[in-house]
Amino acid sequence: MPVIIHSKEIHPFLPSLGSPLAIDRTRAEQQDIRPLEIAIINLMADKISTERQLALWLGNTMLQVNLTFVATDSYLRAVAAGRQSKNTPADHIHKFYSAFSDISDKKFDGFIVTGVNALKDRVEQETFWPEVTDILQWTTTNAFSCLFLCWGAKAALKFFHDINSYKGERKLFGLFEHRLISDKTGLLFGFPDAFPAPVSRWKSPRREDILKVPTIEIVADSAEAGPNMLVESEPLDDNSGLFPRRVYILNHPEYETDTLGAEYHRDSAIHPDYPLPRHYFPGDDPSRAAPNLWRHTAHVYTNWVKALYASTPYAIEAIPHPSKVAEAAQARREVFVGS
Repeated sequence: MPVIIHSKEIHPFLPSLGSPLAIDRTRAEQQDIRPLEIAIINLMADKISTERQLALWLGNTMLQVNLTFVATDSYLRAVAAGRQSKNTPADHIHKFYSAFSDISDKKFDGFIVTGVNALKDRVEQETFWPEVTDILQWTTTNAFSCLFLCWGAKAALKFFHDINSYKGERKLFGLFEHRLISDKTGLLFGFPDAFPAPVSRWKSPRREDILKVPTIEIVADSAEAGPNMLVESEPLDDNSGLFPRRVYILNHPEYETDTLGAEYHRDSAIHPDYPLPRHYFPGDDPSRAAPNLWRHTAHVYTNWVKALYASTPYAIEAIPHPSKVAEAAQARREVFVGS
């Protein structure tokens, strides 16, 4: 939670009021605490691992978060018709997942679109692309801030900015060093200037295409893996700073210690010439356990949750427009005075 400053002047030992880390007393008195509503449309085959990895960090604050797990309507219809998955039991889907059509009338503070086991050369060639585009369009009216991960990030870049992703000659697979380039919203607060992060993907957008879109900020870049954390920000109506409207993360800060190793051992059992994950196993020896050198980078998720709390309107029906924040605050004041 941000510290409260009793003056609108910039304190010499605290961030300016343009930072989400500090707010003035007047604004603090108008803030109410309610659980944040965050939905995850989980496109991954191993849904349980993805749920665990993301929920661990989304819940790593003092704030209450209501998580809603969502699947596409076509996926849930297939499961209801008897489709079996070797990765996620159908009973788990029945118990814990909602169809997108069942939550499409709701508003959310945060919305996450995960990666997927992509089979086609282009994101728009996937069979579920029409459903994904409907969901992405829906976020413009029903979600305050969106977090797009791996394939989800490539899909969102294509949908919102017509930025294509291209398949490389070999898979980007391993632990790659990233550098902090720019961070206007403070999404990477607490990060060192250089940090490792797991990467596992075939397709990537090109840096030159990203740079053509002035609204996209390259927050973290990698000499080997390319731009990996991108942010589109918008100003809050009260001029207290920027909030991350859309976040595109092409790497996997949430990966657990053995995730890359398990992926390698699984695929190399089928394809003996499957390449080792780069910079991961000590001495490139897959028989040796890899140390976790990137755990702290998953704080990007907790920083995002904090940014949601600091920016989203208390009246959830005011989402997604920041201009509604002041209106909601005034309504709360009137209710308080009237009571």
